[in-house]
Amino acid sequence: MLPEIQTERDSKISVCYSSEGTTGPPGGQEYWEFVAKSGRGKDVVIVWNGNQHNANFMFQTDPKFTILGVTDNSLDQDTVPIPVSMIKDFFKPSFEELNEIIPLMSDAASITLLNGPAPKPISHIKTCIKQEKYFSDIVESLEVDLDSLVITSDSLRLELWNILAELLANYAANLGADYLGAPAESRDIFGMLLPEYRASDVTHANSKYGKLLISELGKLNGMVTN
Repeated sequence: MLPEIQTERDSKISVCYSSEGTTGPPGGQEYWEFVAKSGRGKDVVIVWNGNQHNANFMFQTDPKFTILGVTDNSLDQDTVPIPVSMIKDFFKPSFEELNEIIPLMSDAASITLLNGPAPKPISHIKTCIKQEKYFSDIVESLEVDLDSLVITSDSLRLELWNILAELLANYAANLGADYLGAPAESRDIFGMLLPEYRASDVTHANSKYGKLLISELGKLNGMVTN
Protein backbone atom coordinates (compact mmCIF):
# COMPACT_ATOMS: atom_id res chain seq x y z
CA MET A 1 0.00 0.00 0.00
CA LEU A 2 1.09 3.56 -0.57
CA PRO A 3 2.31 5.44 2.47
CA GLU A 4 0.12 8.06 4.04
CA ILE A 5 1.01 11.49 5.37
CA GLN A 6 -0.74 12.82 8.44
CA THR A 7 -0.21 16.45 9.38
CA GLU A 8 -1.65 18.96 11.80
CA ARG A 9 -2.36 22.52 10.67
CA ASP A 10 0.50 24.87 11.56
CA SER A 11 2.56 21.90 12.78
CA LYS A 12 6.20 21.49 11.79
CA ILE A 13 5.90 17.72 12.20
CA SER A 14 4.63 15.28 9.57
CA VAL A 15 4.12 11.58 10.20
CA CYS A 16 4.65 9.09 7.41
CA TYR A 17 3.47 5.59 8.11
CA SER A 18 2.50 2.42 6.32
CA SER A 19 -1.11 1.24 6.38
CA GLU A 20 0.17 -2.30 6.82
CA GLY A 21 2.17 -2.51 10.03
CA THR A 22 1.78 -6.14 11.03
CA THR A 23 4.83 -7.65 9.37
CA GLY A 24 7.72 -5.78 10.95
CA PRO A 25 9.36 -2.64 9.58
CA PRO A 26 6.77 -0.74 7.54
CA GLY A 27 6.63 -0.85 3.80
CA GLY A 28 9.01 -1.96 1.11
CA GLN A 29 11.22 -0.14 -1.36
CA GLU A 30 8.37 2.07 -2.56
CA TYR A 31 7.60 3.18 0.98
CA TRP A 32 11.17 4.15 1.81
CA GLU A 33 11.70 5.93 -1.49
CA PHE A 34 8.58 7.95 -0.70
CA VAL A 35 9.95 8.79 2.77
CA ALA A 36 13.31 9.79 1.29
CA LYS A 37 11.66 12.08 -1.25
CA SER A 38 9.37 13.64 1.37
CA GLY A 39 12.26 14.11 3.79
CA ARG A 40 14.57 16.10 1.54
CA GLY A 41 15.97 19.01 3.52
CA LYS A 42 14.05 17.94 6.63
CA ASP A 43 14.89 16.33 9.96
CA VAL A 44 13.86 12.70 9.54
CA VAL A 45 13.14 10.50 12.54
CA ILE A 46 12.82 6.74 12.04
CA VAL A 47 11.18 4.63 14.71
CA TRP A 48 12.77 1.27 14.01
CA ASN A 49 11.22 -1.87 15.50
CA GLY A 50 11.92 -1.64 19.26
CA ASN A 51 9.67 -4.47 20.34
CA GLN A 52 11.81 -7.51 19.51
CA HIS A 53 12.44 -8.33 23.17
CA ASN A 54 8.71 -8.67 23.73
CA ALA A 55 7.90 -10.40 20.46
CA ASN A 56 10.53 -13.08 20.99
CA PHE A 57 10.91 -13.39 24.75
CA MET A 58 7.67 -12.40 26.46
CA PHE A 59 7.28 -15.92 27.85
CA GLN A 60 9.93 -17.73 29.82
CA THR A 61 11.75 -20.34 27.77
CA ASP A 62 12.21 -23.99 28.67
CA PRO A 63 14.90 -24.39 29.78
CA LYS A 64 15.17 -20.95 31.30
CA PHE A 65 18.08 -18.80 30.21
CA THR A 66 19.88 -15.79 31.51
CA ILE A 67 22.42 -13.42 29.97
CA LEU A 68 25.85 -14.30 31.23
CA GLY A 69 27.14 -11.85 33.79
CA VAL A 70 24.49 -9.16 33.43
CA THR A 71 21.11 -10.44 34.64
CA ASP A 72 19.94 -11.76 37.97
CA ASN A 73 20.51 -15.45 38.78
CA SER A 74 23.20 -15.68 36.09
CA LEU A 75 24.88 -18.38 38.14
CA ASP A 76 21.66 -20.28 38.88
CA GLN A 77 22.22 -23.93 37.98
CA ASP A 78 18.63 -24.19 36.73
CA THR A 79 19.24 -21.61 34.00
CA VAL A 80 21.30 -21.68 30.83
CA PRO A 81 23.75 -18.75 30.67
CA ILE A 82 23.79 -17.18 27.19
CA PRO A 83 26.62 -14.79 26.20
CA VAL A 84 25.68 -11.28 25.12
CA SER A 85 27.29 -11.89 21.73
CA MET A 86 24.81 -14.68 20.98
CA ILE A 87 21.86 -12.46 21.88
CA LYS A 88 23.22 -9.73 19.61
CA ASP A 89 23.60 -12.20 16.75
CA PHE A 90 19.98 -13.23 17.25
CA PHE A 91 18.73 -9.63 17.00
CA LYS A 92 21.07 -8.31 14.28
CA PRO A 93 18.96 -9.48 11.30
CA SER A 94 16.16 -7.16 12.43
CA PHE A 95 18.49 -4.18 11.88
CA GLU A 96 20.15 -5.11 8.59
CA GLU A 97 17.55 -3.36 6.43
CA LEU A 98 18.83 -0.06 7.82
CA ASN A 99 21.97 -0.50 5.71
CA GLU A 100 19.80 -0.04 2.62
CA ILE A 101 17.32 2.50 4.00
CA ILE A 102 19.58 5.14 5.56
CA PRO A 103 21.58 5.84 2.36
CA LEU A 104 18.26 6.68 0.66
CA MET A 105 17.95 9.62 3.08
CA SER A 106 21.17 11.34 2.00
CA ASP A 107 19.26 14.54 1.12
CA ALA A 108 17.70 14.85 4.59
CA ALA A 109 18.87 17.64 6.89
CA SER A 110 19.37 15.03 9.61
CA ILE A 111 18.42 11.43 10.37
CA THR A 112 17.63 10.16 13.86
CA LEU A 113 17.03 6.53 14.79
CA LEU A 114 14.59 6.38 17.67
CA ASN A 115 14.57 3.52 20.14
CA GLY A 116 11.33 2.15 21.60
CA PRO A 117 10.16 2.76 25.17
CA ALA A 118 11.51 0.76 28.08
CA PRO A 119 9.71 -2.50 28.96
CA LYS A 120 6.69 -2.60 31.22
CA PRO A 121 6.76 -4.61 34.46
CA ILE A 122 5.07 -7.97 34.87
CA SER A 123 2.47 -6.40 37.17
CA HIS A 124 1.18 -4.33 34.23
CA ILE A 125 1.51 -7.05 31.61
CA LYS A 126 -0.64 -9.49 33.57
CA THR A 127 -3.56 -7.04 33.53
CA CYS A 128 -3.81 -6.86 29.73
CA ILE A 129 -1.95 -9.69 28.00
CA LYS A 130 -5.09 -11.82 27.56
CA GLN A 131 -6.49 -9.10 25.29
CA GLU A 132 -3.38 -9.02 23.06
CA LYS A 133 -4.00 -10.99 19.87
CA TYR A 134 -0.31 -11.30 19.02
CA PHE A 135 0.40 -13.15 22.25
CA SER A 136 -2.88 -15.06 22.32
CA ASP A 137 -2.00 -16.39 18.86
CA ILE A 138 1.34 -17.60 20.22
CA VAL A 139 -0.44 -19.35 23.07
CA GLU A 140 -2.88 -20.94 20.65
CA SER A 141 -0.06 -22.19 18.44
CA LEU A 142 1.54 -23.82 21.48
CA GLU A 143 -1.79 -25.44 22.38
CA VAL A 144 -1.50 -24.42 26.02
CA ASP A 145 -3.39 -22.17 28.40
CA LEU A 146 -2.05 -18.65 28.84
CA ASP A 147 -2.14 -19.06 32.61
CA SER A 148 0.31 -21.94 32.31
CA LEU A 149 2.99 -19.74 30.77
CA VAL A 150 5.37 -17.68 32.88
CA ILE A 151 6.16 -14.14 31.79
CA THR A 152 9.89 -13.52 31.48
CA SER A 153 11.37 -11.59 34.39
CA ASP A 154 11.55 -7.81 34.27
CA SER A 155 15.33 -7.88 34.64
CA LEU A 156 15.84 -10.20 31.66
CA ARG A 157 13.45 -8.31 29.38
CA LEU A 158 15.11 -5.05 30.41
CA GLU A 159 18.56 -6.39 29.54
CA LEU A 160 17.29 -7.66 26.18
CA TRP A 161 15.89 -4.18 25.53
CA ASN A 162 19.24 -2.63 26.52
CA ILE A 163 20.97 -4.84 23.97
CA LEU A 164 18.52 -3.70 21.29
CA ALA A 165 19.20 -0.08 22.22
CA GLU A 166 22.96 -0.64 21.96
CA LEU A 167 22.60 -2.27 18.54
CA LEU A 168 20.44 0.59 17.24
CA ALA A 169 22.87 3.18 18.58
CA ASN A 170 25.75 1.38 16.87
CA TYR A 171 23.89 1.26 13.56
CA ALA A 172 23.16 4.97 13.86
CA ALA A 173 26.83 5.76 14.47
CA ASN A 174 28.02 3.54 11.62
CA LEU A 175 25.48 4.98 9.17
CA GLY A 176 26.05 8.62 10.08
CA ALA A 177 22.70 9.08 11.83
CA ASP A 178 21.78 10.44 15.25
CA TYR A 179 20.36 8.20 17.95
CA LEU A 180 17.73 8.93 20.58
CA GLY A 181 17.08 6.46 23.36
CA ALA A 182 14.21 6.33 25.80
CA PRO A 183 14.27 9.50 27.94
CA ALA A 184 15.49 8.88 31.48
CA GLU A 185 12.46 10.83 32.71
CA SER A 186 10.19 8.04 31.41
CA ARG A 187 11.81 5.27 33.47
CA ASP A 188 11.56 4.24 37.12
CA ILE A 189 14.48 3.47 39.43
CA PHE A 190 14.67 -0.06 38.02
CA GLY A 191 14.73 1.13 34.41
CA MET A 192 11.16 0.13 33.53
CA LEU A 193 8.57 2.40 31.90
CA LEU A 194 6.80 4.58 34.47
CA PRO A 195 3.00 4.19 34.85
CA GLU A 196 2.24 7.70 33.56
CA TYR A 197 3.86 6.88 30.21
CA ARG A 198 2.24 3.47 29.64
CA ALA A 199 -0.51 2.79 27.13
CA SER A 200 -3.13 0.29 28.23
CA ASP A 201 -1.67 -2.58 26.21
CA VAL A 202 1.32 -4.86 26.84
CA THR A 203 4.08 -3.02 25.02
CA HIS A 204 3.33 0.53 23.87
CA ALA A 205 3.77 3.96 25.43
CA ASN A 206 1.08 6.64 25.44
CA SER A 207 0.65 10.14 24.02
CA LYS A 208 2.33 11.73 27.04
CA TYR A 209 5.42 9.71 26.18
CA GLY A 210 5.10 10.92 22.60
CA LYS A 211 5.14 14.54 23.76
CA LEU A 212 8.22 13.77 25.83
CA LEU A 213 9.96 12.38 22.75
CA ILE A 214 9.08 15.45 20.71
CA SER A 215 10.67 17.59 23.42
CA GLU A 216 13.81 15.43 23.36
CA LEU A 217 13.96 15.51 19.58
CA GLY A 218 13.77 19.28 19.71
CA LYS A 219 17.15 19.29 21.44
CA LEU A 220 18.80 17.52 18.52
CA ASN A 221 20.18 19.52 15.58
CA GLY A 222 18.30 22.63 16.61
CA MET A 223 14.94 21.12 15.67
CA VAL A 224 11.96 23.33 16.51
CA THR A 225 8.98 21.33 17.77
CA ASN A 226 6.51 23.91 19.02
